Amino acid sequence: MTHFKKISAVIAVLSIFFSCQSRKEGEYLIPYSPVAPDIQGLLDSHVWSVLTPTRGFHAPWNGLDDETEFRCMVTDSLFIFRFDVKDSTVTLTEGFSNERDVEPEDRAEIFFSHAGKLDTYIGAEMDPAGRILDYKCSYYRKFDYDWNFSTLTYNHEIRPDGYSIAGSVTLEELSRFGVDFDGGFLMGVFRADFRPDGKVNWYSLKLTDDKRADFHQPSVFFKARADKASDFSMKGVVLSVEDLETVDWPKIAKENGINTIGTHISPSQVLEFIRSEKGRVFLDECSAYGIDVEHQLHAMGELLPRSLFEEDSTMFRMDADGRRVADFNCCAHSEKALGLIASKAAELARELPATNHRYYFWLDDNSEPCFCPSCREFSASEQALIIENRMIEAIRGVDPEATLAHLAYQQTMVPPEKVKPSEGIFLEFAPIERQWDRPLTDLDAPGRKGRMSHREVMDLLEANLRVFPPETAVALEYWLDVSLASGWKKPAVRLPWHPEVFKSDLETYKSHGIRNITSFAVYMDSTYFNSYPGREYLNDYGIFLYL
Repeated sequence: MTHFKKISAVIAVLSIFFSCQSRKEGEYLIPYSPVAPDIQGLLDSHVWSVLTPTRGFHAPWNGLDDETEFRCMVTDSLFIFRFDVKDSTVTLTEGFSNERDVEPEDRAEIFFSHAGKLDTYIGAEMDPAGRILDYKCSYYRKFDYDWNFSTLTYNHEIRPDGYSIAGSVTLEELSRFGVDFDGGFLMGVFRADFRPDGKVNWYSLKLTDDKRADFHQPSVFFKARADKASDFSMKGVVLSVEDLETVDWPKIAKENGINTIGTHISPSQVLEFIRSEKGRVFLDECSAYGIDVEHQLHAMGELLPRSLFEEDSTMFRMDADGRRVADFNCCAHSEKALGLIASKAAELARELPATNHRYYFWLDDNSEPCFCPSCREFSASEQALIIENRMIEAIRGVDPEATLAHLAYQQTMVPPEKVKPSEGIFLEFAPIERQWDRPLTDLDAPGRKGRMSHREVMDLLEANLRVFPPETAVALEYWLDVSLASGWKKPAVRLPWHPEVFKSDLETYKSHGIRNITSFAVYMDSTYFNSYPGREYLNDYGIFLYL
């Protein structure tokens, strides 16, 4: 990049710099998450892999560019930042005795001020060895070196090719100087590069055409604010009654930015729990924390009890040999069966209301469809949709805002063609045959046990989204599912967590318009957390869903 001499060129470059960070021209938007990474091990946090680095540090005073990368985020209580600097000649003061000894060193710098005209601001100049020169300053260059940050801390690492700095400061401390992350504030981000020959290059993240090397002037500050918009509305987990009975999951969810808990497994199990003292406490805590409660249920066995087979076998499916059997689901063209199922679904909706009005009354897993003369021309997913269409009509008599899941899972992964979803039916896509050590974008991945490649999974996702609206669709995943990792047998194994896969998968779902994400987390009960106390995967899960 050449030295920008014309103001029009400067404006053009500024617009490029801010365009990747902001929806509003001239404003630097700082990603937000209610979940903070581990501050003690901040340099090693997975969060940096999902924060897009800002590049473009430039020294307009000598026309040089720099490869420094800057990342930052904000939580409800912290501003968190990181610098990654390439520098093969890191310069530090020998015999360091006081903070002013930072002045002839390599360092990264951040300045903060209230929005508006630059007058008083605070600055931190941080060297690669963990030493800070901090101060309060009044424009122009009236330094108060007796003032110091009380909450600023950072981790540091020097490498052969440079150094990294990652730190945080509380919003409470910054607010004392008018720094308002919601309304906006002024920030300056810089780097000083001292070389062995004694010369220095001064780099600013905001480009200017100033001829004088000076960070302490309005032209190098830029407007910034927190961007609290999130790409995902639903950030959920699905848990069994045993998980919920033995662990304070509402508190864990709140701490990790999870805003939806789905109870599991059967209607009768969940009803018993919800009616218990522990269940009432669970609901009260979720309400207090603003966490939605829904119920993801294997329901067909209770919607149409198998005991009714002796009363009327025509309500149950016909197998390929022409026999009525009471093993799975029902006959999708039995009016009597559909009426009973719909009535029971409405009753369950009344007894187990979903605070987000999303209901999940699943058919039996991976079961054969009905082969009676009326049903045999309809696929498993089409038969499921016939049943779901009847259920949503009845459920809306109880909850007018109700929506009901069409579960695309195993036999029902192929989307329906002959039957159209009624109003209120949404897609729930559950790709259980995929792999979780390779991202969905790895189309050549053969899938779990080689049964369904990622190419097939993605083809089916796209086909389903041509039938069901993506904006209401829910991705039901297994990233956190200890029960699956354990082969559905206890004692549970440690969750195999692949943050890079999770990150990629979120981008995949987002690119397809899906805004509702949840994952099974079954077997995460008290025994599991006692056996495997680290919860970095939950921290990653919450943060990644916001950033």
